[in-house]
Amino acid sequence: MLKRLTAGFLCLFILFSFSACGGKSPKNANKKINYFLSAEPRTLDPQIAADNSSIIAVEALFEGLVRLDENNQPYPGVAQKWVSSNNDTVFTFTLRSNAKWSDGKTPVTAHDFVYAFQRALSPQTGSTTCSRMFCIQNAKEVNDGTLSPDRLGVTAADDHTLVVRLNYSYPNFPALTAFAVFMPCNQKFFQSTSGRYGLENRYLLGNGPFEIDGKYGWDHGNYLNLIRSSSYTGSIKPLPSNIKFTISNKENTISDPVAALKDGTVDAIAITSSQVEAAKAAGCTITSFEDTTWGLCFNMQSDIMKNKNIRYAFLQAFDRSKILKHLPQNTNPAEDIIAPSTTLLGKNYRSLAGSGSFYLKQSSNAASLWNTGISQLSKPDVKSISILCPNDPNVKLMLNDMIAAWNAKFNNYFNMEPLDEAQLAARIASGNYQIALCPICPSSEGPLAVLSIFKSGAKENPAGLSDSTYDAMLADAEKSGGSASAAAFAAAEKYLNELGVFYPLYYQKHYYASAKGVSGIVFHPYNTGVDFIRAGKK
Repeated sequence: MLKRLTAGFLCLFILFSFSACGGKSPKNANKKINYFLSAEPRTLDPQIAADNSSIIAVEALFEGLVRLDENNQPYPGVAQKWVSSNNDTVFTFTLRSNAKWSDGKTPVTAHDFVYAFQRALSPQTGSTTCSRMFCIQNAKEVNDGTLSPDRLGVTAADDHTLVVRLNYSYPNFPALTAFAVFMPCNQKFFQSTSGRYGLENRYLLGNGPFEIDGKYGWDHGNYLNLIRSSSYTGSIKPLPSNIKFTISNKENTISDPVAALKDGTVDAIAITSSQVEAAKAAGCTITSFEDTTWGLCFNMQSDIMKNKNIRYAFLQAFDRSKILKHLPQNTNPAEDIIAPSTTLLGKNYRSLAGSGSFYLKQSSNAASLWNTGISQLSKPDVKSISILCPNDPNVKLMLNDMIAAWNAKFNNYFNMEPLDEAQLAARIASGNYQIALCPICPSSEGPLAVLSIFKSGAKENPAGLSDSTYDAMLADAEKSGGSASAAAFAAAEKYLNELGVFYPLYYQKHYYASAKGVSGIVFHPYNTGVDFIRAGKK
């Protein structure tokens, strides 16, 4: 009972704290914020939005039960308060009574969230982001078609009360509801669009702090212009009067992000690690997240690389400590495939799962493994093996040392093929490689998001791995739920390492810069969106 009351008072405290900031607009309010989207949003439908540009736009046009602050902590969104019960397995959200859709007259109700959740999990929708909902009672069964959507553990007690029942204790569940897939959907309007929901301005009904600026506010491939929504009634009044999203194309390109920040072309933008110091010198505010793991990846569709002895030979032939002396700028050695900042149920995953370091260690048996592997293949063309990598000077030094060890151990000559970022991604995605130094960047938080990348049939699977044992271990980890899932995820992680298809080398950060005088833009990790509601500039 104490926990429930505390949660309620905390929500009200946050609500009134933000309300107290109202009244007279601050000096940095009512400004236009310029932001550059790397691609055209594929859809503005929250339940299926998956690409970074779509998610950024959706989070401005819609609002979930909660919003997340700069520390990824939840504060009231459509829900003005919430309480938990039954050991954090049941959450009751009380929605603000004046919440409206962007038509200015239709109320946002608990029924809109029930419909959105059911729609996201329906197999007919084909959502690629709904796995975040699997903690909800019967969610997995609804998604695989075993149960009908009306069996999902989400109900509307009345128009302003939403009850969510979970499969296991999840104290941090409210924070999860800030993500796009959890945002409401008005059933009547959705059905009126006849399958075109979110594809054009006239087929969109939002409930967020911003709306598309009129009939010509979205010029596909060029820009998406938003204005402050007159129907938004949240506790925080949006600071910007406009958000201008410029969409990357042949005419709209930014070759120098720091220069664009300085001259006002953009007010915030993603930058590379090599641009961080220049951005700091220009007075920019830097936000970073260590959410990417780079490592050696073997193409399991290659007749040579699918041989386990050969993969083991490659990974156990070099001196890891020597290789890691050539780390790229602003990176750290990777002990695991799963980055150390990863959380599970609101807690650090590694602290729950135990120490990792499951990667294969250097061994004097490398040459023997190589010879055994070669003898198991029919006329292998090992002379043609090239290692794809980023065109980075430190990475090339790293691979030079690695290749030198391989050449010496295996009496062969291997090649390095440095590529720019786009070329490297395209080659890996097409499967046109044998070994590559490639990045693993999950699209959401948690060990499942990382490990699912290697699941059989996964579109983003860089190794092309298909292993039924691994798939079953991952499924068991999902089903186990709660804190018990940490050990199951660790077992799947260890098994993946022991397959030797991806060998972690270093962790990389994603960097974002806000221009001098710009404040309040909140970036979320794992490319899960940008919040502009409190964005201002001098």
